[in-house]
Amino acid sequence: MKEPGTEAYALFSGGLELLQPRAGPRTSVDAVLLADFLAPGDETLAELGLGNGAASLAALYLRRAPSAWGIEIQPGLAGLAELNARTTGLPLEVKTGDLRRREDLGEPGRFTRVIANPPFRRPDDGRRSPSVSRDAARREVFGGLQDFLDAARLLLAEGGRFTLIYPARRLAELAAELRSRRLEPRRMRLVHPSPERPAGLVLLEAVKGGGAELEIPPPLYTHGADGAYTDEMAQILAGRRPPL
Repeated sequence: MKEPGTEAYALFSGGLELLQPRAGPRTSVDAVLLADFLAPGDETLAELGLGNGAASLAALYLRRAPSAWGIEIQPGLAGLAELNARTTGLPLEVKTGDLRRREDLGEPGRFTRVIANPPFRRPDDGRRSPSVSRDAARREVFGGLQDFLDAARLLLAEGGRFTLIYPARRLAELAAELRSRRLEPRRMRLVHPSPERPAGLVLLEAVKGGGAELEIPPPLYTHGADGAYTDEMAQILAGRRPPL
C-alpha cells in the first residue's frame, strides 16, 4: 500500500517495486549499477547510507547476497527502507543511526561485504536543494567520503570487500583515501554516458588488507551514439546480465 508523501516506481522491468519520497531523494540508476557490479556471495551485505534501500534490495533481487543490513541517519528514509523490505519480502535489516558514530555501527569486523553510494558533492559545491533530504543524498551533509571509508573499514573483516560507486573525477582522491585505510583497490570499472564522452562514474571494489593488483574490466557505455541504451546497459536495467 502506498504511503502518504511517497510514490511507487519499479526496477528491473517491473520485477522490483519500491516506494520513494515524492519530495525527497530519487532513486537513480546508480543503485542498479552498484548492485549489478557486485560479485555473488553467500555473506550478509552491509550498506552505508541506506536511503530507501534501493541498492541493497536490488542486490538481494539479483541474488548477489542472501541478506542485507543497512544504516540510514534520516528516520523517514529508514522507515521507507523497512517498508520496502516488508513489501518485497526481501531480508533487509534497517538500522536508524549515524555512520559517523562507532556505537551506531555495532561490532567491528562483522561483515565481509560493505557497499555505499556516498554523496558526491562537497558541502560548498553547487546550489543547495530546498529539500534537506534530497540535498543530503547529493552533498556531504551527514558525512563525507572519509566518514564512509572509516565506517567501511570498521565494519569489514580482514579480507572483506568494500564496493562503491563514485564520480570518476574524484577517482584519484578516492584511491588515496582507500589506500590510507588499508582498503586496497582490487576491481574497477569506468562508466561512460557514451563511447565518445569521458567517464562520469567509477565502480570500485577494494579489499581490506588486500594486495596491490587491480583488475580493470572493459568500460561500461550506458548509451550508444544514437542516444539509446546499449545492449549491456539494457540487460543491466532488466536484471538479466550475468555477473562480471
